[in-house]
Amino acid sequence: MDAKIVNAFLTAGMNAFQNMFGIQAQPKEAHLLDFRSGHPWDISGVLCIRGNCNGIVCFRLHKILATKMLQLSGVNCKPEEFLNMEKELVMEFTNIISGNAVSELKDIYLDITPPKIITGHNHEISWSTNIPVIAIPFYTEKGPFEVDVSLY
Repeated sequence: MDAKIVNAFLTAGMNAFQNMFGIQAQPKEAHLLDFRSGHPWDISGVLCIRGNCNGIVCFRLHKILATKMLQLSGVNCKPEEFLNMEKELVMEFTNIISGNAVSELKDIYLDITPPKIITGHNHEISWSTNIPVIAIPFYTEKGPFEVDVSLY
């Protein structure tokens, strides 16, 4: 996978947290993800990318960070709407990260699908077994998150 693509998603993740929530996101070292070994994440925003590259991008986080993001967004909602609003926020955030990354890759034609949300501790993502998944972990003062990129 082209480092230019991975870097575009890394930059987009950092910028989106800073611009939307005033939170500095510090990247950790990107690494190959062993998706067969499970994961700690509670919520994943998943989208497909088509064009000169094809594959999947996921924005993954713990529920506690999703809750803090929703609180920082200033959205007021009833307690019974809170879980749904967290999912909507993660969906939109995934879309923003991917949209910004794709915009940076002007010389590569990419089309993104609307994100889907998958929830539940250690939920499954249908990764291709033939394509590597690059995990880009981030640390914030409100909690960690990860952007996983698998494109061919």
